[in-house]
Amino acid sequence: MADLSAETKNDLMEFQTLQQQLQMLAMQKQQFAIQSAELIKAGEEVENANGALYRFSGSVIVQKDKSSLKSDLQKEKESIELRLGTLTKQEEKLKEKFLSLKKKLESAFKTGGERGSKLS
Repeated sequence: MADLSAETKNDLMEFQTLQQQLQMLAMQKQQFAIQSAELIKAGEEVENANGALYRFSGSVIVQKDKSSLKSDLQKEKESIELRLGTLTKQEEKLKEKFLSLKKKLESAFKTGGERGSKLS
């Protein structure tokens, strides 16, 4: 890496940073998708439930009526979907930067005579 230009070194560092950011976003999206699926399942259970319903409030379990609990679950689901949408937009912007920088680096390695394998 000693024979690389300063600009190429900086581009490589940025490329690696973008890779890490994309991985973090993917993990966050996966966590939110799991939470969303859990909320959907909880909503189904509440819908089919008869009798008293309970919910954690901090470290305490409190009784809730069915409509209030359904409303709470729906609000949480909407909040998670909003976060997922935001993460998706961030991911798209980072992917654009990532792909642009990838092309630039591949071009630099091809035309500059600098050796390197394909970037991914």
